[in-house]
Order: sequence, then structure tokens, then C-alpha cells
Amino acid sequence: MLTRVLAVLVVAILAAGCGDDGAGSSSSLPSATGPTPTVGTPPTMGTPSSPTTSSAAPPSTVASTTAPADLQGAAQAAFEEWVGMLAAGDHQGAWEAMAPTSRAAVGENLFFDSMVYEMAEGWGSWSTGEDTTYRLETDENGRVLLWVSGTISPEGMTETREVAVPVVETDSGLLVSPFEEFGNVAEAVDEEISGSAAPAVPADSGEGRRVVYSNSDQRVWLMAEDGSVVDSYLVSGKAGVPAPGTYEVYSRSEVAYAGHDDITMRYMVRFAHGENLPIGFHSIPNDGNGAPLQSEEQLGEYHSAGCVRQSLGHAAFLYDWAVEGTTVVVLA
Repeated sequence: MLTRVLAVLVVAILAAGCGDDGAGSSSSLPSATGPTPTVGTPPTMGTPSSPTTSSAAPPSTVASTTAPADLQGAAQAAFEEWVGMLAAGDHQGAWEAMAPTSRAAVGENLFFDSMVYEMAEGWGSWSTGEDTTYRLETDENGRVLLWVSGTISPEGMTETREVAVPVVETDSGLLVSPFEEFGNVAEAVDEEISGSAAPAVPADSGEGRRVVYSNSDQRVWLMAEDGSVVDSYLVSGKAGVPAPGTYEVYSRSEVAYAGHDDITMRYMVRFAHGENLPIGFHSIPNDGNGAPLQSEEQLGEYHSAGCVRQSLGHAAFLYDWAVEGTTVVVLA
């Protein structure tokens, strides 16, 4: 069965009444330079441990009328070109194959380059998808969406999925615009340093400048070289993951992708390797509609599939503090 998710990175739940009030029966495509209508809100999703399924009908905001075959063919070609470039590592080509609306939302090519590894594993997996089908539909706000269904294997996880990608008419022809709302990604907020009120760091947790993660306590300590506590706070991970031991931060990304269901997270700090995916510290993930997968009040409980979730402010601080080479001690 099939998971239906919109492939637009929306960080706030947007009102369905925004934008044009068209009925979606027109076959013309919106201009890349005109106002950007808003996609209707899809169902909120959690992080599945296996492919989820649904027999639900398409969202009510999607009209039943389909665009002419020539437009659908052009949209399909634009999508296949874009995901093919991501899979092949052609970063510049993938950047130029996006509509100006998405390039403006991402902000700059250098920031796009920081996302390409995750996109190659996620979006790029569509380039080798099986049983892939396409259809072009218009929502009630006038946005034209290319619905893509098929079986893909992001990060080695085979799953059947369906995504909807906005497409727009430009001077260069029809282009995909998957990141129109990306510029709304929330920035970190200031949070009070809580180290002084935190429990003492556990014994036998190493020495020197390091991050200490107690899996059983679901708590992190940031330890200075002199043994003082820089900060300590509750997190959400997975019981027993990763295994206790001493690790080292090996890479960081301001934005990372789960590789499924358009789930994104901020301030990823990778320090271990799971069976198929890296393991790291990051903010509470957002689903494809921008809704968080858990609340900050739930930090301190197991909610993750393997990584260590933090509040946005703490994630931003750790991202700057735990540079590559920083020691991470994981306790049972």
C-alpha cells in the first residue's frame, strides 16, 4: 500500500484558503515569477520503522482533472532530469534544473551543495525507482503538482511511496520546484544554559572536552576541558542505540534528510553509523508539512529511530560546539 506525502518543505501549517481561489480545472501552469499558492495540508506523519500504507483518497485540495498529456510528459521529463542529476552527483546541474522559486527559497548554491548528499540518497533514489507512474493534477489554489508513485530504496530501505512535486513554467521551460517554502525553516531560538542545575555527569564517562550521552537517562552533558559542565539537557533517542562506547564527530550538516516521508531535521552532528543510516544529534525532526514529530515536553523519552533528538536551540548550540573530531561518549 502507499504512503501519500507532499514533497514541499513547509515548516508551518499553512491555511488551505490562502492563494488563488481557482477550482483547478485549468491546464495552464503557474508562472515562476507570480505569487506562490499554498499546497493544502497533508496528514501529519511520524517516523515509520517500515513502509506505511494508506488506502485513503487523494487530499481534497487536489482536483480530479488531469493536465494534457504533453504537459504531463514535460513535467515527467523535468522531474527525471532533476533526480537523475542528484543521483549522479551533478550538483550544479540539479541547481539549475530547479525553478527560480525553489532556488530563491533555498537561498544560495553553496547552501544547496550542503544538502546534496542527503538529497542524493533521498530524491536521487527516484532515478532507479521501479514501477514508477506519473500523473499531473491541479490543486484548488492553482498549483500544478506532479504526483510520482513507485518503489524506491533510499539509504537501502525499500519502500513504496508517492510524492507530489510542484512544477512551474519558466523561460527555460517546465521545471520542478520542490523547495518553494524552504526559506521558512525555523532558525534556532535562544535557550537558557541549564548545566548548573543538571545532575552530575556520570562517573567513568571519560575526561576532557567531550559530549556525554546517557541512553538510560536520555540526557546529554557537554563537558569542557577542565571538567566543568558547559550544558546538560534531556533528549530523545532509541533504547540501546548506539552501543555504549567512545565515538568521534565525523561530519555535520545544517539541514539533513531522513530519506523517507520528506522528514527533515536541523543541525545534524554525526558520530556513529547505524545499519543503513548515520547516527547523530539533531533537532526534533519535522514532517513534510513542517509539523514536529514530537514535542519538546516529550524530550527525556524514547521517540527516535536511532538518532538523538534535541530542542532546536540546544541542537544549534551543539552544532557549533561539537566540531569534527569532538569525542562523544555513549553510556548504557
